[in-house]
Amino acid sequence: MSASHTHKNTTQGDRLMVVQRVHAPTRLGPYERQVIERYAGRGAGAFPVETIIRVGLAAIGAFIALCILSVAAAVQAEEPRHPARTLEAVRIEGTPPRIDGILDDAAWEAAPVNGGFLQKEPAEHEGESATETTTVRVLYDDMALYIGIECLDSEPQRIVANLSRRDADIENDWVAVCLDTHHDHRTSRWFAVAASGALADAEEDEGREPDRTWNGVWEARVSRSDAGWSAEYRIPYHVLRFAPQDEYTWGIQLLRGISRKKERDQWVLVRRNESGWVPRFGHLVGIRDIRPARHLEVVPFARASAERADASTSSGVDLGGAVGADVRYGVSSGTSLNVTLNPDFGQVEADPAVLNLTTFETFFEERRPFFIEGNGLFQPPRAGIVGIDSPYQLFYSRRIGRSPGMFDTPDGSDVIERPEATTILAAAKLSGKTARGTTFAVLDAVTQAEYAQIDSPVRDDAAGIERMERSSFQIEPFANYVVGRVQQDVLGSSNVALTVASASRIGAPPSLVVGADSTTRWGKNAYSLYARAASSRTGSLDDRKDGYGAQVYLAKFSGWLGGQLYADAHSPGFDVNDLGYMGRPDLLRVGAHVYAERQTPWLLARRSGYNVNFWSHWNYDGVNLARGVNVNNWNQLRFYGFGGWGVSRDFEAMDDRETRGGPLVIRPAETWGWLNLGSDWSKPLSAFVFFQYGQRDRNAGFRRRLGTYVSVRPAPNIELNFGPGFSRSGSDAQWITNVDSDGDGTDDRFIFGKLRSRTVDFTTRVNVSLTPNASLQAYVQPFVAVGDYGAVRELARPSSYDFRPYSGALKENPDFHARALRGNLVFRWEYQPGSAFYAVWSQSRSASFDGPDPALPGVREVGSAFTDGGGNVFLMKWDYWFGM
Repeated sequence: MSASHTHKNTTQGDRLMVVQRVHAPTRLGPYERQVIERYAGRGAGAFPVETIIRVGLAAIGAFIALCILSVAAAVQAEEPRHPARTLEAVRIEGTPPRIDGILDDAAWEAAPVNGGFLQKEPAEHEGESATETTTVRVLYDDMALYIGIECLDSEPQRIVANLSRRDADIENDWVAVCLDTHHDHRTSRWFAVAASGALADAEEDEGREPDRTWNGVWEARVSRSDAGWSAEYRIPYHVLRFAPQDEYTWGIQLLRGISRKKERDQWVLVRRNESGWVPRFGHLVGIRDIRPARHLEVVPFARASAERADASTSSGVDLGGAVGADVRYGVSSGTSLNVTLNPDFGQVEADPAVLNLTTFETFFEERRPFFIEGNGLFQPPRAGIVGIDSPYQLFYSRRIGRSPGMFDTPDGSDVIERPEATTILAAAKLSGKTARGTTFAVLDAVTQAEYAQIDSPVRDDAAGIERMERSSFQIEPFANYVVGRVQQDVLGSSNVALTVASASRIGAPPSLVVGADSTTRWGKNAYSLYARAASSRTGSLDDRKDGYGAQVYLAKFSGWLGGQLYADAHSPGFDVNDLGYMGRPDLLRVGAHVYAERQTPWLLARRSGYNVNFWSHWNYDGVNLARGVNVNNWNQLRFYGFGGWGVSRDFEAMDDRETRGGPLVIRPAETWGWLNLGSDWSKPLSAFVFFQYGQRDRNAGFRRRLGTYVSVRPAPNIELNFGPGFSRSGSDAQWITNVDSDGDGTDDRFIFGKLRSRTVDFTTRVNVSLTPNASLQAYVQPFVAVGDYGAVRELARPSSYDFRPYSGALKENPDFHARALRGNLVFRWEYQPGSAFYAVWSQSRSASFDGPDPALPGVREVGSAFTDGGGNVFLMKWDYWFGM
């Protein structure tokens, strides 16, 4: 019997295959993860209790000192000087302009013409006047803001206008308008339109990555002429958030991209050695006598589907349907309420298949639109330090609607059928920002109880036989999830915040996580200090766990020289995985990163960066779990390609989780690194090639991965992406299982084997844009993984890397050979702003085989994934936007 199987774990209605070890003696999933047992007799690795207390008190004192430093630094904070550039908006006296991309309406004649764009890119021309003239005019009425942009071009026949779906990142000539309507110098919304008419929009929060998942209901059209091209915007006030005033001053920034010249122009130039973005916007003035709309948006939807299961197990077709709605209401000028009832995410792309042989859960990005929008507010800054994973997340939205499985099925039972995702009955978000700089967001979601159909053995005493009886067994309780965050702007560009996350379930104990954090910026926002402390209470009723987490992050990202310092701690009882995400408790980490950047062109590159990273990890017993150093380099090459390399050294350390609750094991030192090279992505044919390698000391193991990514645009509206990848790895001692040889209930033998594994995947995407509002997208990923175990051994002694032959017999064959296919085809048509029609075909195939098969997976093996058993889903979904 094979020791691998297929896990179905999705929050989006699509199947996901994860090849994992399944014969662990304890379940180490994200929802029942317990603190690992400490092995008696660790010897010199453990600290005396007094030392732990002293170290803990010192850490708390250092954290408090850093918080005090944070406040003191904020008092000295210096805001970037606001530019003097001003743009005046003029009220429309007659008929509003028709949004057709042509600025020939009479209303535009009353608007002042503004220009004076400067180059940001290429780097050698930073600060010089733009090579092509761009002019801007702004109008407004009681309902909307109107913006007209003319992009003159000396070679209009060379304007790049590739048609693409909304928010697609594809090479184009484009313009963008960024508006800070709160005028808080922190937040903005930007609206971009390409020369092809494709739209993009996003929300920005200073210090965070733009949230491009936000989609407002606004209009823009473009027009081409012998003089260049032009864009005409209509942005309704319900898309913007602002407090009522007699006269408004908003922040504004205007951008233009000229593809063939690699030119990026800005109306207010923000140089590459300057920090801050929104604080440097210019001013939009002249808007009077308007009021923010308390707008109500209702988007009802209807879905019809047909699902055909694996023909080998069922020949029927399941027909289904559903109705639901999304509602958005402007409670006040700066507050909105979003509600989704019986949500459906059938049009969302499936998760990729992966091979996971570790004790940690695989992290997948959120893809569902309702949960993506505004999700960035809950996410902490990420450490850009090699060797340091992202910090713990108090809120990981994929916990809502997860694959059901909180309650294990009875021993000896067979699962006949189980749902792949927990049904979300309803969810609501209330979010906004007050005039006094208080940002808040609250999310509440309710999920229903889920049941599996199982066959359980039942003893018939009268007949003297044992038979299987089918029944329905609850595997997931009815649950309510609540997460809230409130953030207050203080002292210029700094803030303090509080986050609370709770999961309540019928028939299961609740969990609660509370966190407080602060972000301090100073030195024209070049320096920042982030500090957070959180506590959790989770676990079963008879084993409640309490713990804390703390994090400090000091960074300078400005100019040619900078870096960051990072430290965090997860106590043994800290657990946020009921509604958040973290890799493990019982962890102390520190890391540092220093960078130097050459911002002007040299012989081989236009820009280059050089980085050095250091890191070290311990558990709370003082056992060193990791130590390492990394050096890497990246380059934007002269021909606008890119390339980089990195080399790291992980020094010998201990592993306290490899034996799944048993003794420590030495993890031998490893040298690893990467090399990549890519061509200019703006070309019709471009490619990216990367190679990763790793080699452990003591001949303990190796890893290799070779991959490429090829992008082809045979026509302005078609893009094909191919991403084949091949991995090969080996481990001299890969954990297999634990054995209780003396029957006392405690494992005393820890079994390992020599593993050789290989994986092949061939991810392909095709995007066809039929119009700016209609697109066809295809995604397919065949995936193959094989693993062959040999030389089965057991750990000879704790805290070592010594093994001896294992004389016993394994209950299961640990070799694995599995294939999977994930794919979908989505037609999307936004037939009017905010309203869309979807037609979707998705399929999921998989197969696994018993016994060893170390043969190298190749093209033929990948092709076989298309013929394996699986299911197909066809669905159509309509939604219609009502604005009132």
